[in-house]
Amino acid sequence: MNILNRPWKMGTLEIKNALVRSATDEGLSTEIGAPTQRLINVLAALAKGGVGLIIAGTAYISRQGRWGNTGTGMDNDRLIKPLSLLCRQVQKKGGILAAQLLHCGSTVNPTMLHEKKSLFGPSKMDDPVSGLRVLELSKDHILKIVDDYAKAAMRAKKAGFQAVQIHAAHGYLINQFLSASRNWRKDQYGGSPKNRALFLYNVYEAVRGEVGKDFPVFIKMSAYDGFHGGVMPQDAVQVASDLDAMGIDAIEVSAGTPEGAKKGGWDHILPAPFKEGSLLKYALQIKEKVNCPVISVEGWRDPLKVTKTLEKIDAVSMSRPFIREPDLANRWLNGDLSTALCISCNKCLDLTLKSGLGCIFHKRKKNENA
Repeated sequence: MNILNRPWKMGTLEIKNALVRSATDEGLSTEIGAPTQRLINVLAALAKGGVGLIIAGTAYISRQGRWGNTGTGMDNDRLIKPLSLLCRQVQKKGGILAAQLLHCGSTVNPTMLHEKKSLFGPSKMDDPVSGLRVLELSKDHILKIVDDYAKAAMRAKKAGFQAVQIHAAHGYLINQFLSASRNWRKDQYGGSPKNRALFLYNVYEAVRGEVGKDFPVFIKMSAYDGFHGGVMPQDAVQVASDLDAMGIDAIEVSAGTPEGAKKGGWDHILPAPFKEGSLLKYALQIKEKVNCPVISVEGWRDPLKVTKTLEKIDAVSMSRPFIREPDLANRWLNGDLSTALCISCNKCLDLTLKSGLGCIFHKRKKNENA
């Protein structure tokens, strides 16, 4: 059997192959957070294209926590009906769809600043990336955000999503709590790595309590923030081990933050050229310490390298290759093992900000060099 076709389980959920569409901000929802037909079409095309698990991008849990004004909302019950339409259309094409839940903290699209009365984070500071003033979250405010995560997860479940992913990576709020660079608190949410992880543990427990033990809940986390002083690999291993013991259903392991790039390290959006497999070591460190499935994300492009990686890890996830080739999974699964056409030019990021998710290249013939 082609190892790419290997099925695996995330909690109670059976996933047909080891290819995962990692979440990205599609920028294809309305101002109130409802999915547009364009977003439905994008995710349905991925389902038709054969990918085992589709993680829809960055659904905000509250208006205060939204990163941009075209993201998907999970913040009020009125969105359950339009989100249900999205889920039905994707599942009609054979897709398994997860919602990614996000609070952006002080990492925000600059176009959103007009709506933000204040930026909030673990500690009072000037944001190390934007330079904007950040206010410290009170304990009551933290508890409100924890509750917002739980309610958003239940809305996702009611709408028909088959799992929820907690976004704890890439400089957003949960990652900020985990990072000593951002979290200077003196209470139970700050200090030791264990204390800095308390907010995340509270979020997970609240989400689990809301959706129940049989509904898959997983996480995306940065195993290394890209600079000394942020989340370090040994901290991430401990957090992953704790979450595994608490019942997390899978862990998607990423690395890098905008702060890392600003400080001369590296961001999570890998430009070309880069060495495939350079972040795999972090996923493998976590895999050694947990029982739940581990997913490796990091610019995978070569199916032969992916195949070798799947001898050590449960699944691999990608985003940009699926933007250019929504049917990439079927191509690989059916034996065409030529490299993904995506060249990691990152122009898709510009398109997302301007007009919604897309690729600047027209789809090319499979045998064309990209």
